[in-house]
Amino acid sequence: MEPKNEKVPGIKESYRLLTFEYAFRQVGFIVLLAIIVAAIAGLFSSGVVSDAEKTNDAKSLSYERFGRRQTESRMALTFPVTSEGKYTFSLTSESSDAYEPGSVWPQPDSMYSRGNTLFLVYDRLQQTDKFTVLLFITPSKAGKWTNIIRVNNEPDIRFWQFIYP
Repeated sequence: MEPKNEKVPGIKESYRLLTFEYAFRQVGFIVLLAIIVAAIAGLFSSGVVSDAEKTNDAKSLSYERFGRRQTESRMALTFPVTSEGKYTFSLTSESSDAYEPGSVWPQPDSMYSRGNTLFLVYDRLQQTDKFTVLLFITPSKAGKWTNIIRVNNEPDIRFWQFIYP
């Protein structure tokens, strides 16, 4: 049985608009599928695309390259303690209000900020191959931020993060 092309009273169908709707649904499905794949890959938070690691001779940093505003993310800085004593870890950002610091593990002996730089001071570190500082930060502003991490006067590590609104 073939469907009949019956006109419904009060409804004007436009073949041009029906074709546009069909094409829009097809493109919309592809765009939605691309967004889902990007999210699974980590474009919007932790994942293959977002997880990054930077290293230099003295230390290594693992962090999330992409994040969301008001969503906590984790940074892990690992460095060798070559001699016992005082170590100062500093995190410098382009803007002093780009991030809100959260938990720090292990707890530093003192913590202060000066300008756009946050300082964590460990007074009595014992000599070890690897010492890791976990810093949980919450981005408070959207945008691309360039940051610098340094331990004492050693070479710094520069990295960027893109924060979605």
